[in-house]
Amino acid sequence: MLDHLITALPGIGPKLSQAYRHLGIETVKDLLFAFPLRYEDYRQVKGIADVEPGSATTVQGTITGIRSRRSPRKRMMLTEATVEDATGTINAVWFHQPYIAKALKVGDKVSLSGKIDDGYGLTLMNPQFEKLSVSGKTMHTGRLVPVYSTAGKMAQKGRRSAVQHALPAARDLQEWLPDWVMDAYDLLSLADAVPVLHFPEEQQRWEQAMRRMKLGELVLHQIGHVRAKIEIESASARTVPFGEERIRSFVDLLPFALTSAQKKAVYAALQDMERGIPMHRLLEGDVGAGKTVVAAAVADHVAAAGGQTAYLAPTEILAVQQATSFLETFGDRASVALLTSAYQELNGVTVPRKEVLDALIDGRIDVLIGTHALLTGDVQVPDLTLVIVDEQHRFGVEQRKKLLLPRNGNTPHFLSMTATPIPRTLAMALYGDMRISVLDELPPGRGEVETVLLRPGQDKQAYGLMAQTLRQGQQAYVVCPFIEESESSDAESVTTLVQTLQKGALKEFTLAALHGKMKSSEKDEVMERFRRGEVDVLVSTTVIEVGVNVPNATTIFIEGAERFGLAQLHQLRGRVRRSSQKATCFLHPTTLSGTTKERLQAMVDHDNGFTLAEIDLKLRGPGDKFGTRQSGLPEFEFASLSDHALIAQAREVAEKILEQDPDLVAHELLRDELNRFVEKMRG
Repeated sequence: MLDHLITALPGIGPKLSQAYRHLGIETVKDLLFAFPLRYEDYRQVKGIADVEPGSATTVQGTITGIRSRRSPRKRMMLTEATVEDATGTINAVWFHQPYIAKALKVGDKVSLSGKIDDGYGLTLMNPQFEKLSVSGKTMHTGRLVPVYSTAGKMAQKGRRSAVQHALPAARDLQEWLPDWVMDAYDLLSLADAVPVLHFPEEQQRWEQAMRRMKLGELVLHQIGHVRAKIEIESASARTVPFGEERIRSFVDLLPFALTSAQKKAVYAALQDMERGIPMHRLLEGDVGAGKTVVAAAVADHVAAAGGQTAYLAPTEILAVQQATSFLETFGDRASVALLTSAYQELNGVTVPRKEVLDALIDGRIDVLIGTHALLTGDVQVPDLTLVIVDEQHRFGVEQRKKLLLPRNGNTPHFLSMTATPIPRTLAMALYGDMRISVLDELPPGRGEVETVLLRPGQDKQAYGLMAQTLRQGQQAYVVCPFIEESESSDAESVTTLVQTLQKGALKEFTLAALHGKMKSSEKDEVMERFRRGEVDVLVSTTVIEVGVNVPNATTIFIEGAERFGLAQLHQLRGRVRRSSQKATCFLHPTTLSGTTKERLQAMVDHDNGFTLAEIDLKLRGPGDKFGTRQSGLPEFEFASLSDHALIAQAREVAEKILEQDPDLVAHELLRDELNRFVEKMRG
């Protein structure tokens, strides 16, 4: 039955099956593996006399009256019911659901779950409902109720009923983890875990089921890393000899001293490239820790050995900035070219795309810096020796692979950089195919950033303080989470905010807007004007999040701060940590609930990205509590960053399996599941 189409289930006809197909659900098995987004906790069943306003409660009783009517102003249809149990009577009200008056009748015994309102006497507002059977068992009330993704005219009740009808097929699910793994880690089988995740009865059993899904997912993930590591160590790469004089001369050119962490990172990368096998190193560094100069030092060494470097940047703004920075750093030591989808202008000189491509083939370009444009078919880098990827999580696996294809029998060295802080032990498990360097200290001379948490409505005072710094010749950023106004937030759009500020608090200054929907040439023009000081305030979306370097900008105002994660807020704050001047970061939330205040207060109390990453994990929790569903890692459905122990266990399992059976010949079910997992990640 697992492979049957969902139309084999009661209540799902051709039209409804199209809605399910929109969610990627075509078969009964697909339905079983489309798990709830979250659970509503309606386990608390109370007598009517004991209910309290504001609480989510379940009551069970008999309907003594029910009717549908229009509200006095005839704007909505109301369905009202009176429910009675041995302790008292309560009203239930549904909006725009007149069918309920036909579905329920006086005398029906019902179970109702919802929030208690006391605005007009105790009332259950829009409660979930179902008739009570003789057994007293419930599906939509009086329990942990699953909430699923829906599409079209699909309803939650119908979705739950479909899953209930599909559950018997779970008995046929084949377990693909080896028996020794199941025994060693005391795991539930898939056949036992899947029903529990849909309709959990109690916490411990749900946690056991979730642990099975997490470990299984992590084992597949780690098999990929272990295989990649084996593949890397068996491949050949161009040997880049370590040149002590070359690196000394590079350091002597710099207008600042390298930190000890930068020196260690450069030395580690140069040692890797001497080994004759591909370097595969992750460079982690807090905002402003100086990752770019480490990358430049390594690329300079490759140029000295006669090789070429490709530097992949996540945005055109950053690509232009990094190309300019490399050009200034190298001088005559190495040639630098820029290649983006829009233009090849560098330091005011426009170079036709064909000239760049020809110069690459001729070997006249040592370092090519660009965006996704580097991945197009007409870009040929014959002596590609090193690939540097900035913020690698912004590029897909397949995109990176294009640059890492072997050339002349050699695989390019790979240096990945990220400003997203990950605790070292966790990074070693997550990126097990990579060696790791951590830049955990800031270069000397960087000024402090004071972070100020505003209350909603305190923006005028903050803009007044910003104006004072602008009058002193400094510049500022205002960051907004939306390009256009959204009904779901009070945060103003970039375009509206520019108009508001230009007429009000910042009317004496020059403002400019910057967002992702602008043409590349427009974005570049705005950024160049801001760099030259012709624009006082840049009002922007998060396109400035990564790497933008304007030392004269010393104030950043983040509108709708509650809509950003701690890592993103820390990245944005880093935009004003580019000089020795004292800087200010204003956080202006549109709401300041308890959890929001605690999270944003962490930004005020802590200035270290690694510390904030740990706090973020604690605030978000382990991702396995009822009523919540944590995002975890982008490619994971079940696991999260806080599953340290499970990640380590999965690593051990993957290594042991591949050590005994590198091609998974004896693990056919595991091999099939791995192939499905890989396809899902690619999709």
